[in-house]
Amino acid sequence: MINDKNYKTIGLLLEDSFTDYPKDVTHSVVHSVMNRKDIRLVMITGRQDDSTDSEDREHLYKQMYNSIYRINSLCHFDGLLVAIPNLFGREDLFARGKELFGNIPRVIISLEDPDEITVNYDNAMGIVEALDYLVRIKGFTRICMLGGRDDNPDAIERKKAFCGYLAEAGLIFTEDMYEKTDMTVNTRGAAARLLERNPDAQAIFCVNDQSAEGLYEAMKAKDLIPGKDIMVFGFDNAARAGQMIPPLSSIGVAGATLGGKALEILLDMINGQEVSPVRIPTRLYGRESLKYESYEITTRDILRADSAFIYSFFDDCFYRYGTEIVDPGDIDLRRLFYEIVSGMMSAAKNRYMDDKHISRLRHLIDIFFQNGAMRYTDAAKFVRSLSRLQGSMNEIQGKGYVNTDNNRLFSYIRDKAIQALTFERSAEGKRYYTVRETNFEFMINTAGYGAHGGAGIENVIRNLSKVGFDNAALYLFDKPKEYTGALTDTIPDEVNLRYVLKEGEIFEIPEERRRCRVDEIYTRRELPHETMGYASYPLFYGGVLLGILVTGISRKIMDSGGYMSFLIGRAIYENSPEMLT
Repeated sequence: MINDKNYKTIGLLLEDSFTDYPKDVTHSVVHSVMNRKDIRLVMITGRQDDSTDSEDREHLYKQMYNSIYRINSLCHFDGLLVAIPNLFGREDLFARGKELFGNIPRVIISLEDPDEITVNYDNAMGIVEALDYLVRIKGFTRICMLGGRDDNPDAIERKKAFCGYLAEAGLIFTEDMYEKTDMTVNTRGAAARLLERNPDAQAIFCVNDQSAEGLYEAMKAKDLIPGKDIMVFGFDNAARAGQMIPPLSSIGVAGATLGGKALEILLDMINGQEVSPVRIPTRLYGRESLKYESYEITTRDILRADSAFIYSFFDDCFYRYGTEIVDPGDIDLRRLFYEIVSGMMSAAKNRYMDDKHISRLRHLIDIFFQNGAMRYTDAAKFVRSLSRLQGSMNEIQGKGYVNTDNNRLFSYIRDKAIQALTFERSAEGKRYYTVRETNFEFMINTAGYGAHGGAGIENVIRNLSKVGFDNAALYLFDKPKEYTGALTDTIPDEVNLRYVLKEGEIFEIPEERRRCRVDEIYTRRELPHETMGYASYPLFYGGVLLGILVTGISRKIMDSGGYMSFLIGRAIYENSPEMLT
């Protein structure tokens, strides 16, 4: 695929890009490659599709969308990261997936296969930590589980670890204490049945964070409060966990991430090193639904202004900072937090703090929150952890003006955190309405009135910036390609680069420079330079493929890139009858 020997192109195959699991994997992979000049990352996103009903319109849509996986057979990537545990979770589908992979070095994420190099959660570690706390510290004896799908490897393993611990602890477990789900947010009915059978449940383990949302709804219907009437904890520690009310305690990775570790192993494979499957340690992140602290704040840590302690405190509170996409030009929030807390601890240790020192710390606090710190935590957990730290420092310092000044700084941190969170949520709301309005305007301006509109592809291009892409490349096939999803289906070997969008400005490619092989679509010099990598989306409408959209990876693209590319495919179909003849 590449002639330049100075870098490798890595394909990241996902089952979608907008749900928690693939977003977390992508964030961690992008975070690992951001500062590397020797790697080009390409995100290839399909749609989870378990249906085989030829009349199901959603199945037909997903079947067309999954045509993007065929790009792998033409683009000879240096290596593949495969994070599609549900799409290829069944034996027949995974066998089909292996045909698409070919002999390219690859690492499979979150799927067990004895013939593959895999990276998985150590599911049992975090589950045992949570259950050990509930059983040995809290004295609970009645713990239930809201489980997962029978064909999902993680769901099977998590149930095994759950039941195994209870057996070793000598606690009774029957199938009445378990209810399986489809592992989505649509679990209210299953959760209600579990609660109905177990009115004396003291705690419930949810197989993932999404299923916990249904449990929350079922508990609310019975006037039960998570964390008060029944302890609740989930798995994945996704962003939604901290946003639930009350915030959900959840098991997540401890240290290395699935995507980051998978990339590390893949690069070793490409370089000819011997590798083996890896299990990533997990731990329980406590929040309001199950209050739990994984570490203690000691006098020694505070008096020494211990750097390891301060960084651990940051990593625990701002647990998404090390795994999400961060612009290379952004301020290092982890280091900045260390400067703030160590400055307060040093003042406590030396029993001295002047106005200049206070002013400097307040300035650093302003910078910390102005640069999006609250995006990487949940407010309740941060405030609770901050209160623990403040209480410990007060106990050590006793009375005195330094103690008073530090307490004022703690109050200042809380105020700034609340302001930052309020601003962020307000900004998110504005972004949502802006995107909705511009997308609606795009649909109106490109709607086909009559037989395919006849306005031409130029009409679509003129309105392309309204869809929401900042940087993108529009590739179209010579003729639309019918696609059925069969193993014999292919996509054309060649494609035409028609337009490039750079920082919102459209550039048309001269006709003599348009044509290229599909394996060149990420290497054209006309493409906008993307430090985080590229994402690929199929352009289609009905049962025909029209082309491929290549865009830069960003948070916005991960949330709505599939929807935006579908709007473009529909608009091209309706506005370009010349393509359909």
